[in-house]
Amino acid sequence: MPADSSSPVPSASDSRTLAWRVAAGAVGLSMIVLFLAWPYQEWEFGYRMSVLGGWFKWVSKYADWMFCLFVPVITGGLVWLRRAELRGIPWQGDWLGAVPLVLGLFFYWVGFKANTGYPAFLAIQLMLAGIILLIGGREWMRALFFPWLFLFFAWPMQPLEDSVASPLRPRTAAMAATLLTILGTPAQNEGSALQSTPDAAAGLELGAAFSLDVDAKCSGINSLFVLMMISALLGYLALRSVRGRVLLFVAAVPLAVAGNVVRLLLLAFGSMWFGPDFAVGKRIGDHQEMSLYHTMAGFAVFGVALAGMFALCWVFEGREMKKNLARHQKAGRSTADWLVIPLPRRTITQAVAILVLASLTFGICASTDIRYLVARAGVTLSMPLQVDGYQGREIEVQAKEKKALDEGVKLVRFGYLNEKGRKVIASVVLSGHLKRSLHRPEVCLPGQGWTIVESKPVSVPAANGHAFDTTYLRIFIDQMDEDGRRYRQRGVNLYWYVGSDDTTCASHYEHVAQTYLHAIFRNLNHRWAMVSVFIPVEDAEIPGPEGMFAEFNALEDAREFAGKLMPLLTDPEKIAATE
Repeated sequence: MPADSSSPVPSASDSRTLAWRVAAGAVGLSMIVLFLAWPYQEWEFGYRMSVLGGWFKWVSKYADWMFCLFVPVITGGLVWLRRAELRGIPWQGDWLGAVPLVLGLFFYWVGFKANTGYPAFLAIQLMLAGIILLIGGREWMRALFFPWLFLFFAWPMQPLEDSVASPLRPRTAAMAATLLTILGTPAQNEGSALQSTPDAAAGLELGAAFSLDVDAKCSGINSLFVLMMISALLGYLALRSVRGRVLLFVAAVPLAVAGNVVRLLLLAFGSMWFGPDFAVGKRIGDHQEMSLYHTMAGFAVFGVALAGMFALCWVFEGREMKKNLARHQKAGRSTADWLVIPLPRRTITQAVAILVLASLTFGICASTDIRYLVARAGVTLSMPLQVDGYQGREIEVQAKEKKALDEGVKLVRFGYLNEKGRKVIASVVLSGHLKRSLHRPEVCLPGQGWTIVESKPVSVPAANGHAFDTTYLRIFIDQMDEDGRRYRQRGVNLYWYVGSDDTTCASHYEHVAQTYLHAIFRNLNHRWAMVSVFIPVEDAEIPGPEGMFAEFNALEDAREFAGKLMPLLTDPEKIAATE
């Protein structure tokens, strides 16, 4: 029987529309379910939330990272600027896109299993790259590469704070001290502390005119990430040269430091002219209340950095910047076809592959055991009354310290003294039954008024013959005696982490990494303990030339004490007796 000539025959336009709808549906459904609907991790709020829901709530909570909220909007604007070019690029999907797509889905599962969001941020980036390649093809990826790369600024990289801020702090203070001295105001720095020099003729002690500490908030870290974002965006819009864009992006770091040096100069002169309370603010307990002048001085960071960025742009391409900006504005006047899909069936197949892979990942996550069954503690809280030649007794933990601890965290502290008069304070902080319940000494100590001058890894030989790594902090705090005279209390501090299976870690982020790796691949949830050994060192503890070795001797005593204390804390019989 002959076919009915009146029956409709699918046109090329209908096939393209179907392919577009299937692709949009597959991509949209996959991303919505995985990143917007599925309860992914607990974040800091005690209950599981989706990746984007938790990201929005976390970023909104911390002012330093609120700029991340604007990144997706800016990224969308960058894509919109290239809409005319994208209209003319055909959808020639490349199966190579399956590689970053599958890798992104793997990281999604890793973060879900480990209950942390950072792998999910990487998963979003990899999945977007995979989707663009798989559906659009390499030309689409080339056109959208910068907006895709720019989206990385949306994710708060809190672990980078220490690694980036720590080396910036003493350098910022040293540069400010040099400039103040050149300007006729002698100053000196020790680590991140910036102080006026003593003046015997005027009866001024060290730090009498001004005393500043370049903490993380004044080191450039708060402004560094947002300035890097601005430099990347400005370079993309105003410059054509790849070299110029890279140089402008790299220059964001020294420009942020330069801005913070200017900020320190303003605070130093403000302290001398109007007093520290006006310039810096009042310290109430462990909290530093910033003054209005201090807050306004912070804008100098952006003023200096932005001025430097525009100056560099002018040096690189001068008057061509206006033409470069104009080429983006003209991008919307093209009349090219809005949709070019040469092979609709292949596009539909690739879209279905995305949906299948996402569904498979969803099923794997749903069947993954995410119960948090914490292992036993790796140390005992029964501190020994004697460690070699040291006699000890318990030091009562202050109420404000207990209040600062997370729920379930336990703290025990002992003071020790040997026949030579060496004082040692040893503390054990045992985490609760929730992850990330131990605070970092690099945060707690500055919050208590201590300045960290130096931080480095130090190996400790244990009494049982097994060496372990620790982090050494050289610290000091300026205090007032009963007569109102300023004196400096120094100290050396060793700290390390002990896991549930004799695992030891020297630093906070190392123990965080071990937490996630062991939870994923060994199904082991550590109940970590942080052990700290602190030895106070008075400036005048050893008079004469030998005084310069006081901190070195204290460090060696701390290493020896820690090595003898460790086997006593990790004795299996004592741990079992206290459970």
